[in-house]
Amino acid sequence: MKSLFCLLHIFCATLTSYLVFSNNASASDLYKIDLSHTEFTASTTSQKLDYIAWLSPQYPSRTQELIASLAQQSNTLSDSDNLRLMLLSCLNYNDLGQSESALNVASRGIQLAAQLKLEITRPYFLNCKANAFEFLGDQTQLVLANEESIRLAQQYVQPQALISGLLMRSLQSNFSENFADASENLKMALSLYPSAEQQLQTWYLIPKFYLQLVMSNLLFSSGDHTGAMSLTKEIQKDPQANGQVATALNIYLARFAISAGDTNLARHYLTQAKFDEAKINNTSYNAVFNAHSAYIELHIGNLKAAENSINSSIHYFSSQRDKFQLIRAQRTLAMIYFAQNRNTDALALMSDIISQATQYEQYYDLIDFNQILSDYYQKQGDFENAFYQQNFKYAASQKAHAKLSNTHIAQLKADRESINNIIAYSDADASSLTFKAQNIALLSLGILILLASFMFFVFRKPTPKMRIDQEDEQQQTELILHNAKQGNYPLSLLLLNISAIREVDVAIVQNKLQQALREQDYIVRKNTDEMMILLPYTSEKGAQRVAMQLTSQVQAFQSSVVNFGVANLQQLDSVETLTKRASLNLLSQIQKKNQNLV
Repeated sequence: MKSLFCLLHIFCATLTSYLVFSNNASASDLYKIDLSHTEFTASTTSQKLDYIAWLSPQYPSRTQELIASLAQQSNTLSDSDNLRLMLLSCLNYNDLGQSESALNVASRGIQLAAQLKLEITRPYFLNCKANAFEFLGDQTQLVLANEESIRLAQQYVQPQALISGLLMRSLQSNFSENFADASENLKMALSLYPSAEQQLQTWYLIPKFYLQLVMSNLLFSSGDHTGAMSLTKEIQKDPQANGQVATALNIYLARFAISAGDTNLARHYLTQAKFDEAKINNTSYNAVFNAHSAYIELHIGNLKAAENSINSSIHYFSSQRDKFQLIRAQRTLAMIYFAQNRNTDALALMSDIISQATQYEQYYDLIDFNQILSDYYQKQGDFENAFYQQNFKYAASQKAHAKLSNTHIAQLKADRESINNIIAYSDADASSLTFKAQNIALLSLGILILLASFMFFVFRKPTPKMRIDQEDEQQQTELILHNAKQGNYPLSLLLLNISAIREVDVAIVQNKLQQALREQDYIVRKNTDEMMILLPYTSEKGAQRVAMQLTSQVQAFQSSVVNFGVANLQQLDSVETLTKRASLNLLSQIQKKNQNLV
């Protein structure tokens, strides 16, 4: 989150069934971008709040004006309407990128909910808090707030709030590349939707298009570019796909096009995104947009435009003292410097942001930063420094997982229990979902939060498409290692760098390798750049012979020399340590071959 990091086509049909219209106002009359002042004034308080909720993700600055005008009438509003307005204000601040203000309003909202004995709204305000922490890059507070919102949603039997919490969980799992968990949480959120739709008192049911956009990002991150692009195009048809929503969708599509190698299509979507962005009066969103735009310009070869865009973002993030967005924007600038052969400037900037990320304990960023440097040094033939960066990356990965584990431990110590029996809600009797609180229909998890949460991903290659049984792959790998240790027989691992192979050819290469291997051998694509082969009953020398035999199968698909990293299983090895040794062996081979060429 960062980024994350939204969806659309089912939303209108479901939303209109939740809203109460008086004065014979129809959904089509009320839900339009150019609603006049007269039409808005003539609406009931409930309709005004509904319209504010609908408009905010698209045009938050305009929405803020409507919120301010309605707040001036707070003395005439009921307690429930005032609470609802406060919640909408919290969400609107997130849409504007004003996270500190959102946190302040959320805290006051929780206090007001207690005073009004409407504690049932607490998980929704906590959702708003979690979104704000997402934008601020505070993963620890994000997890604590989100898990508390999930616990309270369970306590108050609130499937609608539960959906939001599960969606944030999915985004966070995606962030840490745990795609199996991300998929599972998204599935649970979708399974809850029928029950959430039947709540007689709707506090806030997240639109399905948000779930669809998160699904699209998950598909993209796991390597299904075609599915991600197709789903995002469907989202574009939604009536709410205007303003910031429209801009974000075109940015995603441009990113997908880059991954597919279609720079002309990427240029088309970027042009459309710029056209939509020019209509948006939101400086925070503009800065995030420029950061994404710079990445796209970089990859379509417009280096000067990329530099101008990212410098604009850097200026804004610096003025706002937004340290997390700033170092990520500076990372993009360093990438541009590398592309411009300004290596001294790039290395100095990378050194600076690595120092800052270390100070801030932004370990996921450190993983990315060190990989960028490792790639650079490898291209320069400086394999010693490439080794160092890989070691730093590995250390950052260990710390990232440890920090996340410690966060969950802290949450448990605070009696914030993990949710149980979530799926049971999908069969809940609609009558049990009747509450005394007044109806609050809300739109949350602002498009800006999602776009910003995905800033982290947009600078990395997506990982390959994985099967639905991804957990089974991991379990199978661990089982093979366990059996080798228990049976006391040799096992070797081959690691193939496939970054030089076209994405469309990777599956073909994997199939050819599979046909050349024995039945007991196990091949799996580990990530975007690596394919892993486990060879039971094979010594290290035997694995080297296998690697020589497989080289011809790969060489036809890449112009550079094929290299396999080799590592032999030791008793205390895990998958990670075995893979790391194979990776270091691979770099060592490349280094020796380059030295022989000198």
